[in-house]
Amino acid sequence: MTAAAWVDGSVIEAAEVDERLARLRSQDRAGSLPVPDSREGRQLRRWVAQVAVVERVCEGEVAARGEGWAPSELGALTKADAAALGSIVAAAWTNNPAVPRAAALVTRNVTVDPERLRRATALSATDDGGTAWTSEALIASARMEAFARWLARATHERVRLEEGFEHPGDATQPDNLHEH
Repeated sequence: MTAAAWVDGSVIEAAEVDERLARLRSQDRAGSLPVPDSREGRQLRRWVAQVAVVERVCEGEVAARGEGWAPSELGALTKADAAALGSIVAAAWTNNPAVPRAAALVTRNVTVDPERLRRATALSATDDGGTAWTSEALIASARMEAFARWLARATHERVRLEEGFEHPGDATQPDNLHEH
């Protein structure tokens, strides 16, 4: 057994990551994926590993809270939510119901002060008398932001990545493509 990562002491095997990657490569758009043994191909493998990590962290949170797999009231991600959370979290959210469920659980008490909501709604007034953002949208945005902070903290505290499975954006890994 070769480990890709450890979440709460439980292993995510490299074979699981490779199986997920094989499923991606078997789909219609596989031709747009990078060559497996290239720098970009190794980055894709890291990305797939990170999706598995996010799913496992969220599955663990749902299980630890003793909550069932009821649908999340947060629903599907908007394009703005997906962009804000990033492609890894957006993919995990879309593929695994534990992710939106965990998001709902860890943010169920997030609120926005009524005065701040009133001011934000007033600032978002449109020329036609409407508003660009509703109170509900502003609260949902606050919940997404809180989930992103929770997930970053939980990942830092509960995950250990093996060499070759670092986050694709980790500047210390050898295939990092992010340059300024």
